[in-house]
Amino acid sequence: MPELNAAAPGKKSSFRLAAAAGVLGKKENPTNFGDYTNFDTSNRFFRYQQLVKSTPYASIGMKKLKTSLTKGLDFDGKSRRQVEEFRKWMKKTNLVGQVQNVAGSLFRDGTFCGALNGNNPDTLKLQPLLMAHTTLLPEGIEHGTASKVLLQPPIKEFVVNEGSTGDVQEVTYKAQDVVYGALDEWDSIQLDIRERETCGLYGESLIDPIELSIRYLHVINQGYVEFVKKYGMGRYSYSFPILEKLLESNIIDFNVFQTEINDWMEDNKNLSQNEDLVGIVKAEAIDAKGSLDIMEFKKALETDIQLGFLQSDLSMGDSKGSTYAAGYVSENSRMVALENLQLNLSNIVNDFINRRLVLQNKSEDSVEIIFDELSLPQMSAAEITEWYATGIITKEQALEWGGFPVLESGGE
Repeated sequence: MPELNAAAPGKKSSFRLAAAAGVLGKKENPTNFGDYTNFDTSNRFFRYQQLVKSTPYASIGMKKLKTSLTKGLDFDGKSRRQVEEFRKWMKKTNLVGQVQNVAGSLFRDGTFCGALNGNNPDTLKLQPLLMAHTTLLPEGIEHGTASKVLLQPPIKEFVVNEGSTGDVQEVTYKAQDVVYGALDEWDSIQLDIRERETCGLYGESLIDPIELSIRYLHVINQGYVEFVKKYGMGRYSYSFPILEKLLESNIIDFNVFQTEINDWMEDNKNLSQNEDLVGIVKAEAIDAKGSLDIMEFKKALETDIQLGFLQSDLSMGDSKGSTYAAGYVSENSRMVALENLQLNLSNIVNDFINRRLVLQNKSEDSVEIIFDELSLPQMSAAEITEWYATGIITKEQALEWGGFPVLESGGE
């Protein structure tokens, strides 16, 4: 556990925490799994990108997350003229795409850092500082060195290519010049890309908890494909029940039994597709299931990945086995988490908007970004009444969702 540094602070010093040894790790950190190779093992931010790209359950889940949270992006403010000017600028600079990039980086990496691409308000864009190359440094940390102290806020500077020399140059940004945001940055101790322990600087990635699920899904998929390659979709296990009975009754000996099997296999070795088997043979298809339910395990892994991106079966297009009411209740809970993420995203983007207002010599917060309210499936009054009567939802939920009074039994 971290402990207070034994050195007593001076007048202008503050207590620092010694680096801990409690960073959660993985038993294995392979570069290859499934049919994919070259997964990064030294830079977690590169690895996050590779993991998301490797399966549609992650890549589509990420796209759904960042597009749903930026739906209906618009501006609000006291001056209609100023709002219209921002709308024109939004179209000119593809601000929707920029905000979606902010959302994707924030949720994938847990942290977003961005710098302005200039001082012209008409062409102003937010340029992300790629986390795989960026370090966040507080006071007193020398560039390119290790640290025995747990790095914590306040952030002094953002450094790109820290410690690099030659053709790749180190670039430093002052903290006040960077648009910055992080998710749950105080939840755990994390390593930066130079293996220094930090807390309160880097946010929690949505990828970390589901990496093993993504990895095992690739292993399952590869195993099934290898099985098909080895045995084929139409391979059979042949048995000869009549000959077996004759052998058991000592009517024929084993040599005759073996000869009959060999002759039959030779005559039928070139059976083509859709040709039927006729005779004394019983054929059973070989499958990969055996004693393990592979498909159930695969489904469980896919569900884990969906949950990691705050997606439900309904939001991913799978409604089998779920009632509409159960799906609605699940979606209602999901919206609570999504609204919190949207609030984090809104704070980051409005910091960017305020910087443009300053460049225009306008008051901060005079214009702000807004999004559409996150919506739930539409319901009829009959459905709400039925769910309330059967105990699926409470009276308070029925009133909230339906916007009308629900009468108790015997009520007026």
